[in-house]
Amino acid sequence: MKIILCYLNLARRRFFPVGVTMLVNELVAHNHDVKIFDISFYEGIGEDIDEKRRRLRFYKSIEDVIPIKLKKTNPLEDLKRHVKEFNPGLVGFSALSIDFSLAKTLAKVVKEEDPTTITILGGIHATVAPEECILEDCFDIICIGEGEIALTKLAKSIENGTDYSHIDNLWVKNTGGIVKNKVHSFRKLDELPTPDWEPFDPQHIWGALYGKMYRMAPVELSRGCPYRCTYCVNDSLRNIYDSGKNYHRRKTPEKAIEDMLYLKEKYNIEMFYILDEAFLAMKNTELQRLSELYRKKINTPFFSQTRAETVTDEKAKIIAEMGCEVISMGIENGNEEIRRTVLHRNVSNEQIIKAFKTMQKYGIKVSSFNMLGVPGETKKTILETIELNRLCKPDSIGVSYFFPYKGTSLRNLAIKEKMITGNEDPSLANEKPVLDLPTISKEEIIHFYEHFVEYCTNRNG
Repeated sequence: MKIILCYLNLARRRFFPVGVTMLVNELVAHNHDVKIFDISFYEGIGEDIDEKRRRLRFYKSIEDVIPIKLKKTNPLEDLKRHVKEFNPGLVGFSALSIDFSLAKTLAKVVKEEDPTTITILGGIHATVAPEECILEDCFDIICIGEGEIALTKLAKSIENGTDYSHIDNLWVKNTGGIVKNKVHSFRKLDELPTPDWEPFDPQHIWGALYGKMYRMAPVELSRGCPYRCTYCVNDSLRNIYDSGKNYHRRKTPEKAIEDMLYLKEKYNIEMFYILDEAFLAMKNTELQRLSELYRKKINTPFFSQTRAETVTDEKAKIIAEMGCEVISMGIENGNEEIRRTVLHRNVSNEQIIKAFKTMQKYGIKVSSFNMLGVPGETKKTILETIELNRLCKPDSIGVSYFFPYKGTSLRNLAIKEKMITGNEDPSLANEKPVLDLPTISKEEIIHFYEHFVEYCTNRNG
């Protein structure tokens, strides 16, 4: 069957999208004809968020920029033409909360061109806000949770003309209303097909790290997260499955290396980006096995992210020998009370400082993540965050405004305390603070955001 999957990328990230890639590869493995409609490189659509972060000194300036070639055509007209010429039986959209409005616009275009084309929405937003999404006339189906199994079953049913209203993970509109099916158990990651990027724009191959551009491969070695931070949707995602057990899953080292070796050889990869939420949240024996295979078969620099409490001297030594060039770790807020009681990050300042020093001891650059404007934030707590960064001495510093995304428990607190109305636009997440805090003004938060790196690196400030 012919299928179009739309990649919504308003941040104009150049990395290949791992989630959409898996859906494409799974469908192709089941003999479906899949085309990608990629919004990434249209002029006037979205914003290059990485370029903005370079202006604010969160990222290093790039020495030899490989510029993006932007399309000047109208994306809505292009999608309409794709639907008319390709005549798909199914058009799918995977959306973050910031992409939901665009997903609706594109789905309406599909329906205008051919009302009989079946449309499905998946991704984070559909998973955490299914009641909102299913009410939109432009979507016939929504997918909750991981979509590889559900989407292949749906495509087969549509192709065969059989009933698809009772497929797990799907909410389906029919003449009797909406069928809300249960969410299926997790997919075993070793059963996923080897990732392949053939259907995507080749411009996605380029990624920047510390001022240099590489042929870069984002890869997932695990899914889920073992932690339950209040500002992260992982806590909500864990709860949609049968029991939430085994939510954090890993590929075996052998499967991980097999996938990376394929990508390295086919696409001449110069740098891997391991996307795991907490890369070092594994046993030493498993990490050692992964390292041995990686050094033997891949032997390519990589970067990733982890949490301070997962860092040990032994693990830092293992990944340094493995080829880790950069690791990112969250400081988030310099006040231990806020971290513990508001963010549910039970880690001390001493642990964080030690983790940064341990990584740097083995020659690994460390980037810090920070978040401004959380409930309880004051000028004093922001200054504590700045001071903790000074003590950690990160090689690069990132900061964001806190945004209360749907599916997070901290959003519920913000609504209860009347810090937000609940109708805030997710597209503002990278633009300005949205919480009305009684302890600090939005103007003060914006000031610290725009001068954050300067304050963290200038001890006289």
